[in-house]
Amino acid sequence: MKNSLRIDTKTGISADRFAAALIGLGVPEQDMVQTIKFAAEGLGMLDAHTHLEFLPNEVLAHRLHLTPLEEQGTLPWKETPAVLEKALSRANVEEVYADFALRTLSILHAAKTQNTSLSPDQTASLPIIGTAHTPYKHEAPYQPQPENLNDGGFYIQVKSQYAEATYGLNTFSHIFVLSYLDQSLDHEITVRPPWKDDDKRYGTFATRSPNRPSPIGLTRVRLQRIEGERIYTGPLDLFDGTPVLDIKPFIQTLDGMADEEDTGNDGWLEGSDHLELHRLGIPHPHPGESAILDQPQILVALLTGIAYGLQHLSVDCGSVICTSPVNTGTDYVLEPAAQVILEQHKIPNQPGTDSGELVTPDGAAILASLSPIFIKAEAMPSEDKNIAYGLGGQYLNAGSAFGALPVLLVEQHTLE
Repeated sequence: MKNSLRIDTKTGISADRFAAALIGLGVPEQDMVQTIKFAAEGLGMLDAHTHLEFLPNEVLAHRLHLTPLEEQGTLPWKETPAVLEKALSRANVEEVYADFALRTLSILHAAKTQNTSLSPDQTASLPIIGTAHTPYKHEAPYQPQPENLNDGGFYIQVKSQYAEATYGLNTFSHIFVLSYLDQSLDHEITVRPPWKDDDKRYGTFATRSPNRPSPIGLTRVRLQRIEGERIYTGPLDLFDGTPVLDIKPFIQTLDGMADEEDTGNDGWLEGSDHLELHRLGIPHPHPGESAILDQPQILVALLTGIAYGLQHLSVDCGSVICTSPVNTGTDYVLEPAAQVILEQHKIPNQPGTDSGELVTPDGAAILASLSPIFIKAEAMPSEDKNIAYGLGGQYLNAGSAFGALPVLLVEQHTLE
């Protein structure tokens, strides 16, 4: 017998909270965790664990944490469907639930693609003057150190028509390389950085996040030598094949800030131990980064776990009921991809509170994939012993009752 799922979206929705709620509905915790971890094998070590928390109203909620234990390799979006399909097969997920997961991924990818496809009056066309060549195919250091020279060769292959533009460049010891970060994720307007332990968000322009509206990289690097159309450099923090937009000389007198009255500062990063790790180029995970669940490799693991959970609960994916409108929180923090999904799939929504980010792109994609029937919030049971509450690792105010995602499982024959 199939069961009907009811999702109360007064707290919005995100993939991690949804998965946690499924555990509360009866999916064995250990099975869900192992399914998620197993799906991530080969994509980078991932810790998944859950624990119980009391909400302020003394109701128990399950919280799901996903934490990369090492630097995650970049999984290209074009390869993600095949990787997800393989993970679903290994988890013995049936076709109907596998289709749900793949559909969710497709909706999310389409939204991200559309979000970056701006009209001509919103973009500027820039020529690519060359290509960066490094030994890094899937992982690159944040701040390369001299010892990274042992990793392999680093050089910029300048296009032949721009070769003469390098004349005189070899007189400088360092150069600035402006690159197009073609493997960056969907951009964010505000970021919850890993540098701080609190939940405060900062504007993307106040951070070094690579997921920017204009994904331009800036690297200062030592110039080794120039041979023809190749500029050999010290270690670059770029993936092999990254397009280069421009090269400028580093001029000590102008760029060195030798004036004691204008030496600069570290802004909101002042005193951060995390900043020291970047300065020293020490590899480290970013467990608190707000975009972690949007990384393709993390999505593969999470969607596999959710599909497994829906299958275990015998959920009828065609009879999902959801409250309307979906609460998006404050509208200024709603990520562009989430907004695209809500609009395209005609999901009723409104910014009902000032509590921060409530609907993530993956959460919006899950709703769109389930294509639920929307009912008024007052028609959804609010007091039911079978309601489960899910909390996630990235939600800004996850400790409050408002942060928990309520989900109810109903036997279909009781609906007749």
